[in-house]
Amino acid sequence: MSKYLKLFSTALVGTSLLAMTACATTGKDASGTATPSAATSTPQSSPNKKAKIRVMTITTDEARNNIMEKFIKPNIEAALPDVEVEFEPGGGGGDFVNKMKTYNASGDLPDVWYGDSTLAPPIMEAGNLLDLTPYVTKDHFIDKYSVPDALKAKDGKVYALSSGSDTYFTPVIYYHVDMFEKAGVQIPKTFDELVKAAQTLKSKGFVPISTPGKGGWSTTVFLFQNMVQIGDPQAMADLVTNKTDFNNPSIKAGLARVEQLAKSGALPEGVANLDYGPAKELFTSKKAAMYMMMTWELPDLAKDPTVDFFPFPAASDKYDSAKVAQFWGAPLNGYSVNAKSKNVEQAVKVAEFLAMADAKYFESTGAPVALKTGNPTGELQPLMKKFLDWYNAVPTKIASYSINAQDAKVAAEFATLGQNLLTGQYTSDQFVKDFDKTWKENTWFK
Repeated sequence: MSKYLKLFSTALVGTSLLAMTACATTGKDASGTATPSAATSTPQSSPNKKAKIRVMTITTDEARNNIMEKFIKPNIEAALPDVEVEFEPGGGGGDFVNKMKTYNASGDLPDVWYGDSTLAPPIMEAGNLLDLTPYVTKDHFIDKYSVPDALKAKDGKVYALSSGSDTYFTPVIYYHVDMFEKAGVQIPKTFDELVKAAQTLKSKGFVPISTPGKGGWSTTVFLFQNMVQIGDPQAMADLVTNKTDFNNPSIKAGLARVEQLAKSGALPEGVANLDYGPAKELFTSKKAAMYMMMTWELPDLAKDPTVDFFPFPAASDKYDSAKVAQFWGAPLNGYSVNAKSKNVEQAVKVAEFLAMADAKYFESTGAPVALKTGNPTGELQPLMKKFLDWYNAVPTKIASYSINAQDAKVAAEFATLGQNLLTGQYTSDQFVKDFDKTWKENTWFK
């Protein structure tokens, strides 16, 4: 299973929403630049004594452990000589969340932690989540990001620092060029052409499109969103910010396209129970001609020279698939700082160092990152270069609905109904009827 999928699974359970009241106030210096105010900053350590900073991160994930052992621990002392860092094992999943909740309630939060949208709201409500905006603006750390807006929560402030690798994850449709050629199929330019291509591939004995459906995974992560976006990107953007609901005709049309794919035979038999690994294996073993999946799988899939990709095709001539894309990640995912730390400024510097260590790790794997490390970039694989040329030129990028606009109850209900939709025995109208009440009663947006 992809390491990114592991991180997603932790974040999706209990996903909370992002527009909250900021916790720290700021003033302005003589030039008008925002700076931490004396009223909210706590006294700093003596210059002759190292500031003690307690850090807690996820310790059950392979990627996070590699970052810690190879990029953080060997380098942090030289990078921050005035800081003494204590690393506390946080575990992962529910254990990590529960530990943080306990610390938040007892007033014993670490100075810095690796958080997500599950953890942030209660910490923010308790006044313990530092608004990093004035700090990263003053020291220009935010200028190191190629997409700084991706860090900003819905109130326009920054509460967490990350590598920005998630910014480059988006869903595409991978395909085997040789299988398309054998079946006489062209790259579809519209949704209707996609359905017809799938029917042709099926008639040739191929599984047309593989994607994981168990637990409503693909529907939740990207399929629903892109089936809406290909017809009306603005409607999807409005849904992410809870400015519209599931009775919007464009939202209903997107759900209907998911239903159509399920009923048309384009997806594998039993797709509603198809897990992540087997779905990928269908494609890599060339039993399936296409594979709907996020680009965190691109470096691995690009090892096969017959693999290429194309964006989700348009539902009509009103949509240009080269101009709109979903991007993964949430502003509250990353390293956060305790607003009540005794050493706030040093804690911010530690968070910046940790985010940069993440970026250097992901960069070493060949993955693009939004946080620029200053290291020279190696030669890209042709398929990665093709992806970056397309994705970097996309003018409109819409945040992922599943991790930016659903709380725990909404996420669980959406996943269940999304799995039902993939059976082909459950209608999009029934989805709206069943889901709308849960959405309206539990969404954070009132």
